[in-house]
Formats: sequence, C-alpha cells, structure tokens
Amino acid sequence: MSELMTERTEDHLINSARNDAAYALVMAQRPEASPDQLRELIVKLASAVQDVAAVAELRGERLNAPVAIALADALRSALSQN
Repeated sequence: MSELMTERTEDHLINSARNDAAYALVMAQRPEASPDQLRELIVKLASAVQDVAAVAELRGERLNAPVAIALADALRSALSQN
C-alpha cells in the first residue's frame, strides 16, 4: 500500500473512532436508549479502540524503523551545525 493510501486509511480509522465516541456519549445521556442499543455501542467502541491501537502501532513501527531513525539522526546533526 502506498504511503499516502496508508495515511488516508489511518486518518479515516481515527476520525471514525472519534465520531463513534461522540455518538456514544450522546446516546449514553439519552434515557430512552435501550440496553441493546448501549451494548451495540460498546461493541462498536471496542472495535474502534482496536483500530486506533493498530494505527498507533503501525505508525510507531514506521517512525522507529531504522531508516526513519537514521534520517532523524541526520536531520538532528544537520540542524545542530547551524
């Protein structure tokens, strides 16, 4: 998958999780929300948390890859010389 496609997919997962969380907060305040509706929301939120955790792990792997570390070191070195 291209880097741009990966970023877009990850951003979509994060935004979806944010929207799910906002919706769940609204529903939790509604007295007419049924236990079944709230259970469905919990399942959806658990899935969103898993997605966001996977994004964090993937981004961490990319950011901690040897090439990324070498690039960061090179940039730090170049900037410290100025």
